[in-house]
Amino acid sequence: MKQQGWTWARQEIAGLDAQVDYHRIAQLSFSTRYGTPIFLHALFSVAFVHNVGMPAMAKILYRDGRGPILRDTRRRNFDSLSFFGELYRHGDGPETRAIAQHLVRVHSNFPIDNAMSLYTLSTLCCLPQRFSERYLGRHGIAAKESQAQFLFWKQIGGLMQIKDIPSTADALLEWMTDFERREMRPSAECTRITEALAHEWASYWLPRPLQPLGRGVFYSLIDPELRERLQLPRPSRFSRALTTLLVTLFFHGKRLLPDPAERHFADYFRQGARKGFGTDLLNPPERAR
Repeated sequence: MKQQGWTWARQEIAGLDAQVDYHRIAQLSFSTRYGTPIFLHALFSVAFVHNVGMPAMAKILYRDGRGPILRDTRRRNFDSLSFFGELYRHGDGPETRAIAQHLVRVHSNFPIDNAMSLYTLSTLCCLPQRFSERYLGRHGIAAKESQAQFLFWKQIGGLMQIKDIPSTADALLEWMTDFERREMRPSAECTRITEALAHEWASYWLPRPLQPLGRGVFYSLIDPELRERLQLPRPSRFSRALTTLLVTLFFHGKRLLPDPAERHFADYFRQGARKGFGTDLLNPPERAR
């Protein structure tokens, strides 16, 4: 489809069926419309915090302080972001199947059970919608785009051999929040990894004098109930207010500003990775998620 007009991506999405065209809708929505690198970098890093709220997962990633998420946080983060971007690019194509098969083999080397994998999947399926509703209520991500996101990641979960995936987004969200109440607990590993993620995000996007404020914004982005459950630092009132303002402006800007040209955020983060360390997404190393 020729990309023209102020709302070309939204117009294409409007003409698609989420039950059939979920990959294309997810691609247009999360890679093109919302694919601003600073936003996706924050969103996926916050999703990582959710995952290390599971003490067993935190231990696997921490590895007595030797895990890549601590030794080279940016490399680990950019590798993961590039990997996710390639999934959005290729959908259920052979490249995605190759990545999924490799990751299944890699994950088999660690004590990751199905419930842990399903929770990780739920952060990818549900967190964008939870995030937008937290700040904008029903005026956040459109229902069709959210449904496509769920169906897209549900398909990826099947390729990853994750079992017992709920059949609807609402059912998965209910399972997710119940799992958080039952399983999320504070740990030294979770605290250290979250500190590393906050520092990495703030140091990448902000000059040194503003980085403490950036870390406050990062902690503000974490779901307040989960942040309290994990006993993570509570950001200042100013940081929380600033975060609300920035997120609200971001989502409203997406409504008022023109849709950008089609893009794939894997390109941005892979380019960033190559500046210092490189990555091969079709043959992901063991550090990949």
